[in-house]
Amino acid sequence: MTGRIKNLSSGRSSGFIEAENGAKLQFDSRAVLAYDVNYLCIGQLVTFEIENGQGTKAVNICVQRPSHSPVAEGKRKESMLRYVGFEQTRTIRTYRFERTSLGEQTEVFAVNTDIALFTKYRVAIQEGPSLCLRLLTVGLEGAGVRAVERSLTEEDILTHVASRPVPGTRPHHKRTPRPAAAQAV
Repeated sequence: MTGRIKNLSSGRSSGFIEAENGAKLQFDSRAVLAYDVNYLCIGQLVTFEIENGQGTKAVNICVQRPSHSPVAEGKRKESMLRYVGFEQTRTIRTYRFERTSLGEQTEVFAVNTDIALFTKYRVAIQEGPSLCLRLLTVGLEGAGVRAVERSLTEEDILTHVASRPVPGTRPHHKRTPRPAAAQAV
């Protein structure tokens, strides 16, 4: 369901949502997705579910941000880039990210890659989001790239593989033996 926050208690620990159908539902901060708690404010558009499918308590509350639009040139203040999931069609996986800044509209970014590259170069699939995040971070900081669709290429994967430590080159530190416990005579 969709609704708007109508009331927040002091400390933002609880409040009320007015659903689009007019129903008023209570919620507390434990019902809000962790990364959205800081964005709660009166009038904020949210999506939610009703606890147990009925009743007067809202759960799984997610703040809805306006769709992305070009941001005015200039420096962003305290922006945060977060991974929000992926979609996959055959061997092409699209990782999705959002960049949020207080007082500005959210920007959505997508990074496409062929999963076969992960297998070919023995890169764990779990490394995908961090590789894409690094690609976006470097691209956004350098030269102010505004592309909302990027691709993680074979060259990017090879750069990552080359940056890994070579097995056996890590210095091994000898453990110093612990002194033997004093034994009673």
